[in-house]
This record gives sequence, C-alpha cells and structure tokens, in this order.
Amino acid sequence: MSDKVLIDVKTAGASGDMFLSALVSLIGEDDALLPVAASLLIYDPAIRVRFSPMTEEEVAGMNLQITSDSDIRFDPKTLKEIITTVSEELELSDEAKSIAEKALDEMLQAESRAHETPISKLHLHETGSVDTVLDLVGTAYLLEKAGLLVDTEFIATHVAVGSGKIETEHGTLEVPVPAVAEILVSNDVPFIMGAAKTEVLTPTGAALLVTLASEYVESAEGFVARQQGVAFGSRDLGDVQNTMRILVGDFAEELEEAPTPAKKAPKKKAPPKKKPAKKVEKKEKEERAEMIDAWVADDVVVIETNVDDIDGESMGALFDTLLLEGLAYDVVMIPAYGKKNRPCYVIKVIAAKTGLKSIAAILIRHLGTLGIRYTTWDRLKAARETIVCKLEIEGKDFMVRVKVSRGIDGSVINIKPEADDVLRVSQETGIPVRDLKPRIAMQAYAITE
Repeated sequence: MSDKVLIDVKTAGASGDMFLSALVSLIGEDDALLPVAASLLIYDPAIRVRFSPMTEEEVAGMNLQITSDSDIRFDPKTLKEIITTVSEELELSDEAKSIAEKALDEMLQAESRAHETPISKLHLHETGSVDTVLDLVGTAYLLEKAGLLVDTEFIATHVAVGSGKIETEHGTLEVPVPAVAEILVSNDVPFIMGAAKTEVLTPTGAALLVTLASEYVESAEGFVARQQGVAFGSRDLGDVQNTMRILVGDFAEELEEAPTPAKKAPKKKAPPKKKPAKKVEKKEKEERAEMIDAWVADDVVVIETNVDDIDGESMGALFDTLLLEGLAYDVVMIPAYGKKNRPCYVIKVIAAKTGLKSIAAILIRHLGTLGIRYTTWDRLKAARETIVCKLEIEGKDFMVRVKVSRGIDGSVINIKPEADDVLRVSQETGIPVRDLKPRIAMQAYAITE
C-alpha cells in the first residue's frame, strides 16, 4: 500500500519557503538543505539559509530565513540551466529533477499567459531570483531525502490564497496575483480566499502544489498522520496562524478498512511505578540539551544486516545506490566471520530516521537478506557552513566553494575546498590540485577568522 502525503494549505496558503520549512521539520535536521544552498553559492555568493525552530499554540515547526543578493536576477533560459546544473550536481533522481523542472515550467507558462509575452521574452522580477531555484530544487531534494518519491500519493487541501492588494516589483496587484490565478485556473485547483488579508499563496508555492498534488480534499479532517512537518511563515497574519503542514499517513476510513491481525485479550496492568513517559522524556531532553551545550545535535538511525552470499559487484552497486541517491549519510561494509566460520560482511548504514523504510527496502531487494535491524542514535556534530572564495589566476576570477567546520567556541576545526570546484580550476589553469588547495585554504582562513 502506498504512502499518502497530505499538503495542508487551507489556513495560510503555500510558498516555496514554507515547503522547505515543512520538509526540514518533517526530516528533523536543521541542516538538511545545506547541500542545495552550497550548490547555489556559485550563482549568488551572498546566499545564506537558516532554519529556526518555532512553537506557537503548542504547534512546533520550522521557520526559514534566507539572505541573498536582491539585485541578482536570471532570465527564464538561465533559470532552467541553473536548475539542470544544480540537480545534476546534487545527483537527484529523474523523478526529483522532474519535480523542479515541471514546477518552473508551470511558473513560466503562468507568467507568459498573465503578461501575454512569450517565455523567451519574459522579464522576471521576484520569480527570477536565486530563491526560486532554492525553493524548487530544494523541495525536490528534501522530498527525495525524506523517502517520499517512491510509491507515494500526494494530496492537498483546498488552498487559501488571501485577499486585498500587495506591492510587488510589477506595482500594486490584486490578490491572488495574475501568475497565481493562472496556475490555479489552468490546473482546476479548488481554492478559498481564507481569513488572511494579504497574499498567502505565492507563484512558487502554487507551482509546487500543482506539480505534486494529484487529488484535492476539502480539509485535513480525518487524516491520521504518522509523521508531520510544520512550516511557520515570517509574516504576522493577525488572528490567522501562518502555518503550512505536510503530513504522512492515511485517512481514517481507509485505515479501518485495512485487515488487522487478531488481538489477544488485554491483561490488567499493574499501577505504574515509574514516572510518566512524557515527563521522563522531557527530563532526558533537558539533560541532553545541557550536555551538548553549543554542539549541533540530531538523531540518526543506524541500520545493519549480515550477508554471506553476495558478490562484489552487487556490494559496490548497493554502496553507490545508497550514497548517490542521497538516502544515507554513510555506508560501511565490515568484513567478518559468521555462521559455520563463513566469511561474511556486516553492512552498516547511517541515515535520517525518515529514510528507514526506503533503505530497508533497498537492502532487502539488492542483498536478498531476509531482514534488517536498526537502532536510533543521538549524534553531536561540529557546526558547518559553506562559503565561496574568489581565486584570481592570470587575471581571471574562479569561484570555489569551501566547507568550514567549527568547534563549540567558534574556532575553525577544518577547512575543505569542494573537490569538484578545485578540479575544475585545475583543468582550466593547468595548476595541480595539490598547489591549489593551500591557496584556497589560506583565503578561506582569512575570510572566516
């Protein structure tokens, strides 16, 4: 049975930022979008992405803040080229690439119809920024990372669009703006004005919604969620909670129809001698927070299985599948001896908890193993960021991305230039990689210290 993903946009609409925040909230990793932002530094060195946890009326989620150069604008052709290049660099699957490309196409066609101008001659304003690439490619990347692009059905609620007027680079426009209205009408999307007195559905949000959703329901009522990601928008909408939700689960009536195994009669439980689970869990989290101090912390799942009858080519293919598709953080294959003194391998995969189901399916299918075991681990990480260094060689500037990690006191632990960027500069200049790395590292130290 396929998973159902419900995109709840009935309260405060949707935007590209909110898709990203909801998915990061669902995955549970503040830095999940870092690889996408790093890939865009070449096109806008000023871009910075930061997710902050938020809680409002007992609802917890994520809020996204983006810093970028507002003067950088791309034409439609360049936008398409950047999306293709970044998707390939991130090694997105064909399905993930298709989501980003189709969403961009929806936006451009809507802009073309709204302004009665061919796409090739469109002069893009807000939609021509690097933020658009981040929203589209980032959403596709996070959906794949969350394991939601395999055997999944996307459903959306009726979408709120807002009301009133807003100021844009095109001037004062009625809500919904022409591009959003074109996307809604051409795709027969059911919408409501909602209580917000401003725009709550952006062109990027509308394009992603119609690209993903194959069905619409009036509301999220009756949907039973196993996982939930909540996005908080940055604007104050007054009495309207500025949130969007992405829920993974199924509708209650469909769950009731599914066959369930016979249950044994419940036994009487002895009175609990320990503290309630919620209080214990809360105390453990507080103690953990004190312990980790300024370190970056998250949870990961460690998945293991033993195999003793697999060939080397299959093992190598498994390694590539898990890493290249972005499902795992790391894969380790440990030689060992198993039953009857047979040589075997212990396959160990470290991944986000949301990837457990997809990774288990891949291990069983590729290895023929009959089962896997898994545990959840707490993890501490050094704070990381990616910057861009400009390297001048014989009068020509080369942009090189550099990964910088820091300790809890803010000191630099490690500086590592992006290997692909260094290789590109080496090939164009003829300077060996071993000579380029120290030059880049020195410049990075000068910038970060």
